[in-house]
Amino acid sequence: MIGRNSLRHRRIVGISLTLLLILGCGPAGPEPAEDYLIRLGKTKVTGHDFMQAFELVKTAHPGSVDSDSPGLQEARQQLLDEMTIDLILLKHSNELGIAVSQAELDAAVAAVKADYPPGIFEQTLIESALPFDTWKRRLRSRLLMEKLVEVELRPYVTITADDITTYYEQNYGGKAVGAESEQQFDRLKEILVADLQRAKTEKAFSAWIDSLRSKYPVEVNERSWSRIAESEPQKPSLPIDGAGPGK
Repeated sequence: MIGRNSLRHRRIVGISLTLLLILGCGPAGPEPAEDYLIRLGKTKVTGHDFMQAFELVKTAHPGSVDSDSPGLQEARQQLLDEMTIDLILLKHSNELGIAVSQAELDAAVAAVKADYPPGIFEQTLIESALPFDTWKRRLRSRLLMEKLVEVELRPYVTITADDITTYYEQNYGGKAVGAESEQQFDRLKEILVADLQRAKTEKAFSAWIDSLRSKYPVEVNERSWSRIAESEPQKPSLPIDGAGPGK
């Protein structure tokens, strides 16, 4: 189901739901077989972690994953896929020495808050039952993934003159007519090249994830997953802080 995990899809979904849980998990030592849902090396995600994340999915998309929703099992599988990819990306970023500094995180938080009128950002988190610390962990996860993609994929995405011409004709036909100055036309070209680079990066993302899956095989506890897949959705519960014991 790699197609669902394209870079575009993950940006539409927004900040990862699951790395914040993974970062709080302990080492995968000699624990009982049922103590994990998925694991990679010393990092694991438990069934409890999964259910917490799924509750957040239900909060973000009310009614879409109810017990009578035809997309219930698909939503569960999609979340499992995302958790698996998060484990892989975390492992790969650690090996490459890629991390998000506190200064980078603080700057990103400030940039997001600046897009909201005073007090509205905090009110939005309250209405979503999402604590600020949990949101920051998700933001760090997204920044980490973007850094990893920038290092791994962007340098190898080449754009030729023919690519630009074809992409312009397919997506920007006629817009140049509205460019009343050379400066406006140059700006249009900058946007076109940026869009083309993004589209090519998204296309390469799927193949890249496939190669990482082969390099970092994630172990799935089939018994634990079967219980989750066959269970009925829980009734709405109190807000989940999702903080875990660590960052």
